[in-house]
Amino acid sequence: MRFIFVDAENIGLKEVETINASIADKVLVFSKNDAIKSLCERKLFLLNSSYPTGSNQADFYIIGNLVGIIASITEQHRTACQFVLYSQDNSLVTAFSFQCKLHKVQYTIPLEPKEKPKAQHTIEQNKPTPTLEQQIFNHFKSENKTETVRKKLKQPKSDFTRALNNLINSNKIQRVSKNKKTWICAKCM
Repeated sequence: MRFIFVDAENIGLKEVETINASIADKVLVFSKNDAIKSLCERKLFLLNSSYPTGSNQADFYIIGNLVGIIASITEQHRTACQFVLYSQDNSLVTAFSFQCKLHKVQYTIPLEPKEKPKAQHTIEQNKPTPTLEQQIFNHFKSENKTETVRKKLKQPKSDFTRALNNLINSNKIQRVSKNKKTWICAKCM
């Protein structure tokens, strides 16, 4: 016998329609959607919608039902049962797998969890943002006027002048001899 848990809020109506179950299987669908409710009536799936509305509420209800079912069957029946989860929610998949392993029951998760985009954001966040001095210095790799650079960087005059003076005092930039208003990177001359 299979107990099939369907996180319809996560996978949607089209994916729920594709689930094939025998008459002996118990298919528990978790959703508050009316179209999914109609589908469950046609396919004789058990609709669970009495959980609170909010973030992850269906997930908590799925795990609660999983543990409740596992606790209600005998040790002998546990070996004959298989628990299936249709979801692409990484957190729910992790919690479902953990509970099944903990209670030593067979389980499958037919759908691939969605990739976590957070990994890319973490890499981007680790890039240090260039300091104002570095930004100013980068603009002086070719001849430039200080006021032109300040306007490009959209910096207040006081902050810009402080950073510019640090670059001048450390001999990183210097005036171009032809024109006193233009500056350039000292190594670029």
